Amino acid sequence: MNTIWVNRLIAGDRLWSDVPVSRKNAVKEILAQRAVDGVISEDMYVMIVGENREVNRNG
Repeated sequence: MNTIWVNRLIAGDRLWSDVPVSRKNAVKEILAQRAVDGVISEDMYVMIVGENREVNRNG
């Protein structure tokens, strides 16, 4: 179900505020991974979630 939310968010069919609180962390992790993998841009991630992705700068 988390992947379905991700796909809906990317397609623009749903908004971040529509995602149930119980799913937000998992959906955010999937979106972050898609940004890392280049499936979506960092800008799209910010547009969907409303905040910058936390990047591990220690290695």
